[in-house]
Amino acid sequence: MRRISNSSYYRILYFLLFSILCLSGAPLLAEADIAPEKTTDEKQEKEKQKGDSGSGTTSETGNGNGNSANDKGSIITITGTRRKGLLKDSTITTEVITRKDIDAMGARDLSNTLGNVPGIEVRPAQAGERGSTVRLQGLSGQNVLILVDGQRTTGRFSGSIDLTRFKAEDIERIEIVKGASSALYGSDAIAGVINIITKDQKDPYSSNFRTFAGGGNPLYYGTGLEFRNYASVGVRRGIVSTQFTAGWHRGDGYDLTPDATLGPKNGRIESLSPNYSPFPTNMPLATKLLIAKRHLPYTPPLESTSGSAFEDLNVSNKTTFDISEALKVGFQFYYRYLNQSAVDASLPNTVYDRNNKTHDFMGALNADWELTKNLNLNLNANYARFFDTYTLDQRQSDALDKREKLDNAVTEFRSRLDHKISEGHVISYGAETLIDQLSSARIAPDCKRNFPYVCVDDLLGISDTYQTKNGYAERQRTAFYVQDEWRISNAPRIQIVPGLRSDHDSIYGGQTLPKLAVRLDVTDKFKIRAANGLGYRAPSFQDLYYNFINPGVGYRVAGNPDLKPELSRSYNLGGEWEPNRTFWFSFNFFYNNVDNLIGFRTNPNRDASGLIIYSTSNFQKALSKGFESSVTVRVHQNVSLGSGYTYTDTKDELTNLPLEGRGYHRWNANIRLDHPSSGFSFSLFAVVFGKQPYYCQKNPLWCDPQLSSDYSAITSLLQANTNHLIQELFGSIPQGIQDYCTERNLSYCTSAPTYGVRMVNPHTNLNIRVSQKILGAFEFFAGVDNLLDTFDLTYNPQKPRFYYVGIDGKFSGTESSGAFSR
Repeated sequence: MRRISNSSYYRILYFLLFSILCLSGAPLLAEADIAPEKTTDEKQEKEKQKGDSGSGTTSETGNGNGNSANDKGSIITITGTRRKGLLKDSTITTEVITRKDIDAMGARDLSNTLGNVPGIEVRPAQAGERGSTVRLQGLSGQNVLILVDGQRTTGRFSGSIDLTRFKAEDIERIEIVKGASSALYGSDAIAGVINIITKDQKDPYSSNFRTFAGGGNPLYYGTGLEFRNYASVGVRRGIVSTQFTAGWHRGDGYDLTPDATLGPKNGRIESLSPNYSPFPTNMPLATKLLIAKRHLPYTPPLESTSGSAFEDLNVSNKTTFDISEALKVGFQFYYRYLNQSAVDASLPNTVYDRNNKTHDFMGALNADWELTKNLNLNLNANYARFFDTYTLDQRQSDALDKREKLDNAVTEFRSRLDHKISEGHVISYGAETLIDQLSSARIAPDCKRNFPYVCVDDLLGISDTYQTKNGYAERQRTAFYVQDEWRISNAPRIQIVPGLRSDHDSIYGGQTLPKLAVRLDVTDKFKIRAANGLGYRAPSFQDLYYNFINPGVGYRVAGNPDLKPELSRSYNLGGEWEPNRTFWFSFNFFYNNVDNLIGFRTNPNRDASGLIIYSTSNFQKALSKGFESSVTVRVHQNVSLGSGYTYTDTKDELTNLPLEGRGYHRWNANIRLDHPSSGFSFSLFAVVFGKQPYYCQKNPLWCDPQLSSDYSAITSLLQANTNHLIQELFGSIPQGIQDYCTERNLSYCTSAPTYGVRMVNPHTNLNIRVSQKILGAFEFFAGVDNLLDTFDLTYNPQKPRFYYVGIDGKFSGTESSGAFSR
C-alpha cells in the first residue's frame, strides 16, 4: 500500500483541530444551560448505558419473541442516532436481534440471522460476489452499510459484503435501521444500516465454549463433516473488563451439480485419475450401457463445486477501562484468516481449481468523556484492512492461470459532542474523516488512467500473464453533521430527530444530506414512527476504474471515471400496537427512489482485440416500494408464535422491468418454546418465498420456452430463427432509433436483444433446532437447516439439507465467592 498523501495529513489535522475546538468550547456551551441534578431514574438509565449494551431478551424484529413493554425497557440501542438509548424511547425505528434470538435460530454467522426479519432478504452470492449477501427493502447489498460496533467494514466484492465473515459466537445483538441513513453515516447507507454489536464482559469471571459438527447427503457434501469450534474467556476487575474470543471452523463445502463423484473434496482430481467414472452417480445401468456403445449422444459431466471448501480462523478482543465515572476508554480488535478452495468448470472440458486466501483485520480505540452534566464528548479511531489473494489454476494447462491480489485499507477518525439542552432534548455535533485506499488487479493501473495512458511495461513488451498488475486508488472523505433529538411534548408524546450532514469526497466534491424522523404516541399502546431522508453512495473504485479482461469467454469489463453518485429519496411510515403482554403487532410502508443507479451496459463497439466491452454506467433509475408487517402472540408463558409478511414492488424506471430476483411476496413464521424448569427449548423458523422475476431474452415479443439441457439443439435453432426474423423485420430502422429503443427495452423498434421476465423459483426454507440444558452449565443442541431440501443450481444455489449437533458450555463467577456459577 502507498503512504498517505499530504492532503490526507491535512484532513486529519483539520479533523483534530475541530475536535479540540469542540472540547475548548465546552465550558461556554455549559454555561448557557445548567441542568439540575440527575434523578434516580436518570442515574439508573445512565448505568444501563454504561454497562451491558445489549442484554435484552426480546427484540422488535417480530421474529418470534414475546415482546412486552417491560422487556423492551431493558434493551439499549445505538444505531438509530449513534447515541446509546433505550429501545422503548427510540424515535427512529430500530429492529434488534438479540443473543437469545441468535441461539434459537441456530445461527453460525450473520447470514443465518437476517433472513428471518421482514424486509430483509439473504441470498447466495451471485457472480463476482462471495458467500451470502443481503438485500434490504428490495435494494442490493452495495446500498447497505454494515458496521461492527459502529466501525466500517472493508472488503466488498461487486459492491456487497460477505455476511458469512461475521461469526455468530462473537455477536451480542444485531441492530437494523431501514431507510436512507446517509445523513448520519455518509456514503453507502442508501437502503439502511446493519450494526453488529459484539459481546461485552459483564461478569467478574466468565468463560464459554461451543463445539459443533454437521453434514448432509454425501451426494452433495461428500463423506466429510463440517466442524465449528470456539471459546471465549473474560475478566472484569477494578476499572478493567476484557474478553477474548477465538474460533476455528472448517468444512468441505457442497456441490449441487450433477457430478460423476460423490460430493466435493479439497483439491479434487478424480477426473484425472484412470479409474474415474464418466457417469453421474445416479445414472441407470441401462443408460450407461447405451452410452458406452455410443447409441446415445453424451457429454460427461465436468467437475465443479457450488459451495467452497473452507478453513477459517478468527480471534478477537474487546477491552474497556472505566477511568472514572465520567471517562470510559475502550479498545477492540478482530483478525480473521480464511482459506477457501473450489472447482470451476466450463464447456467443453476446461476445469479450474480456484483458491482464495484472505486476511481480515479491524482495530478501534474509543473514548467517551462526560465533560459536564450537559456535555459529552466521544472520540473514535478505527483502522480496517482486508487482504485477499485469488488464484486460478487451469488443469493440464498454464494458458489461463492467474493470480490477483486485493488490498483494501480504511482509516477513520470520528468525534461527536452531545449537548443536553434540557430533559428530552439533545443536540449532537459530529466531525468525521475517512481515508480509503485500494490496490487491486481489477482496477486500471495509474499509468493507464493518466496521460499518456501507456505503461512502461507495455512499451518494453514486459508482461506476466500469471500475476496481474495492480492498480491503486485513494480517496478521502470529510464530513460534519448536526442532529437534534427533541421530545416536544409528553402528553401526547411527540419526538422529532432532524439532522443535516455535509459530506465532502475528494473525487466527487460536496454533498448535503438531510433527514427527519418523527414519533407520535397516539396512546401508551400504539406508536407511529415516520422518517425520510436523502441516501447517497459515491461510486466505488471498481465502478470508476474497472479493468477486467476475460479472453476465455470473450469480454472485457471497463470502469467509467465520469460516473455520478447514486442518490435516493427514502420514506418510511410505520407503527407498533401492543395492547397487552401477549400480543404485539408492527407495520411499515416504505418507498425508495434511486437515481443514477450504477450498473453495466454493453458497449456497441468492440475493443481492438474483438472483445465485447461491458462498461459501468448511470443508466438506471430504480424504484422500490412496499409493505412489511410482523405479529407475535405469546400463547403461553413458555410458548410464542410469530409471523411476518413483506410485499416488495421494484422497477427499473428506464426499461419498465422489475429488478431481477426481487420477489413480490415473502412470508416469515416461527414457533418458539422455552421451558426454563426443564431446560428444554425448541424453535422452528420458516421463510416462504413467492415467485421471483428473472430476465429472459425475447424473440422478439416473448421469451423462448425454458427447455432442459437435453434439448439444447432445439434452443439453439429457435434462437437462430429468432435472430433472422428480427433482422428481417427491423434491419431498415435507423440506428439512432434502434439505440433509443434498445435502451428502453422496446422490442418493436430494434434488432438488438430486448428482455422480458420469467416468474420462477418459489421455495420455502425451514430450520428446526432443539436444545437441552444439563447440569446448569452445559447445553446439548441439534438441528436441521433447509429441512425441505430446497435449492436450484441456477436461481437459488443455497446449501442443501444440513444436519448438525453440538454442545455449549457457559461458566461465570462472582468476585466475592471466587467460585464459578453455572
